[in-house]
Amino acid sequence: MKFRQISAFLIISLTAFFYFNCDDAGVVKPDDQQYCISGTISNWTSGEKTLHAYLRNSSGASFSFATCPVDAGGNFNLCLPSTVPDSALYASDSIFFIGCDSGNVVFNPSNVRGTEISSFRIKSGDTTIAWLRRNNYDTLYPGAFSVMYIYTTINVNVTGTKFCNFDTLTFNGSALSPWTKVVKHCTRVIGPGTSYHYDTNEPNGAVWELY
Repeated sequence: MKFRQISAFLIISLTAFFYFNCDDAGVVKPDDQQYCISGTISNWTSGEKTLHAYLRNSSGASFSFATCPVDAGGNFNLCLPSTVPDSALYASDSIFFIGCDSGNVVFNPSNVRGTEISSFRIKSGDTTIAWLRRNNYDTLYPGAFSVMYIYTTINVNVTGTKFCNFDTLTFNGSALSPWTKVVKHCTRVIGPGTSYHYDTNEPNGAVWELY
């Protein structure tokens, strides 16, 4: 009797597992793979705190999207969810260069939507005590770079150039859905104009620092 009860339980459990882990075609779905950002904050002396990643919604308001602890040594491991609310997704021409007035950048496929982490904030309870960034400079110069994290709904290739007032932005790279690390390289600083190149190649020398 006990054997029959145990057997029935196992059958029900396995049936439920395959039901809730299959798509409509009956194919087993893999678990969502989270994209995690880990690091150590330079010159950290603030003890244990919390790191928040913020996104902007379509109205321009920021909201906390993912959190993780920062330990006493400034170490963190922030794992980002594999989906983003529709309210925070933008058309391709608003992911990188909203407000640019000329030039041509090709997103292939063109129906991609996405967003970027607008800020990383260090909090004590509900109070923001600092902002966090990853780069290799304090004063901008040719060769300086900063790191961004981009969400896209699908894999996409991005190429081309945009002109934004005095600035020039060039793109050459691919984003793999859901999250991709994108590097913004400063290539020219002349008067009021600055040139930036976006790709996925991070040189040595960047640190996580407060600002």
